[in-house]
Amino acid sequence: MELALNDVACTGCIGKIKRKMQRTQGIEKIMILSGSGKMLINFNENIIQPEEINRNLYKWTLRTFD
Repeated sequence: MELALNDVACTGCIGKIKRKMQRTQGIEKIMILSGSGKMLINFNENIIQPEEINRNLYKWTLRTFD
């Protein structure tokens, strides 16, 4: 699954979000695609659904900028 982080400009903030997402059960690997503002996420669909990943990503993005 590839997610664009258009709202997040700084790589430090993307790194913070990546670390938070890696703690989520069902997410196996996250790679930041440098220069594109995107993350490549490998996950187990039996444990976590893509909708839940999107919801959590939105939540963590808001918390990072509060």
